[in-house]
Amino acid sequence: MRSTLRLGLSLGLLAPIALQAAPEPQAFDFGAGKLIPTLKIVQKSDDNIYSQPSSAESDSITEVNPVVQFMAQQDANSFAVTYTGDYGKYWDNSDDNYADHTLSFDAILSGSDMLTVDLGASLGKAHDNRGEGSSEGINFASRKEPDEYDINNISILADIGRDSAQVGIELEAGRTGIEYTNNSNETAFRDRDESRLAARLYTNISGGKTRLFAEIANEDIDYDITPLLSQSLDNEEQSYSVGVSWDATAKSSGSIKVGRLEKDFDSAAYGSADDITIWDVGIVFSPRTYSHLLFSASVDAKETNGTGAFIEAQDLSVTWVHGWSERLSSTVMLASGDDDYENDPRSDDRSLFSVGLSYDWQRWISVGATYSQSERDSNNSSFDFDRDIFQISFDMTL
Repeated sequence: MRSTLRLGLSLGLLAPIALQAAPEPQAFDFGAGKLIPTLKIVQKSDDNIYSQPSSAESDSITEVNPVVQFMAQQDANSFAVTYTGDYGKYWDNSDDNYADHTLSFDAILSGSDMLTVDLGASLGKAHDNRGEGSSEGINFASRKEPDEYDINNISILADIGRDSAQVGIELEAGRTGIEYTNNSNETAFRDRDESRLAARLYTNISGGKTRLFAEIANEDIDYDITPLLSQSLDNEEQSYSVGVSWDATAKSSGSIKVGRLEKDFDSAAYGSADDITIWDVGIVFSPRTYSHLLFSASVDAKETNGTGAFIEAQDLSVTWVHGWSERLSSTVMLASGDDDYENDPRSDDRSLFSVGLSYDWQRWISVGATYSQSERDSNNSSFDFDRDIFQISFDMTL
């Protein structure tokens, strides 16, 4: 589970756009800080809940997502503790109900004008739906319930230089642990620890609105056990990349990073892959203050769910967010992807289309409706699927 430095903007660029149609959270004084509660309720209809190539099972699902955040600030230092819940009820298939929880801590410490330290830690209980993860395809039939796992993460990022410096450096260290807690006969081989070290040298130009950078990163991935009748998946990744990020005008901002990735396995059967080209692009173009286009593209290596040694994944998406009035906005997204499984003939093509409307009904509530259609076309037909989801959502704050 590769983490990213602050300059990796592909996901972050979309966040402020997506929030335009959400109600503004209200903060309340609580001790030395502020308390911010929000609640989202989603009712969806899914015509293929297990992502199957045939004999699809449909269901109605209710999701409840409460978030409670405590924030405090003292001088140039800020702190946040956040609880995020994700509860799902399947009305016809109760065995698929789930309850996920995440507790996270984040701090930004500014020791001087030239040094900022970001600290992060989280503890979570999460799940993979049946038909996803290691139960994708016809493997879902081997599960009686979703795969559940504990996930914990800790990270530190030191920025020496900041925006005030011509040249600076970012240093990052992090660790993620994943441990499955049920369906152990099928999931134990996915328990792992991932440790990451990274350094980035950057220079600010154009008055700090543009930043050029070069990065080197190392990630060590250790699995608890070796899959039955297979080879060890333990591996080490080394990557080298260069890039640019900018916020040069009111109409565009973005980040582009390209590089090479070397992936070395402990197992001689898997050997090493030292010719993987990786890239990560995220660009927002805003021709109007109420209309935004987001382009996102990436190529990266991902850990396998049980097929092959690893997955070389390529993703591309275009999203248009448009405000039709102060209260009404729309979002349209087109996405596609390719997954090639190293040391296995499997290859998948993925596509996704979604369109949605959101209406700010009152200051404290917005109502949304979204339709999405997703498809996977694999050279192994047991992994094919088509899926249509329609949902209505309510975003609320106090």
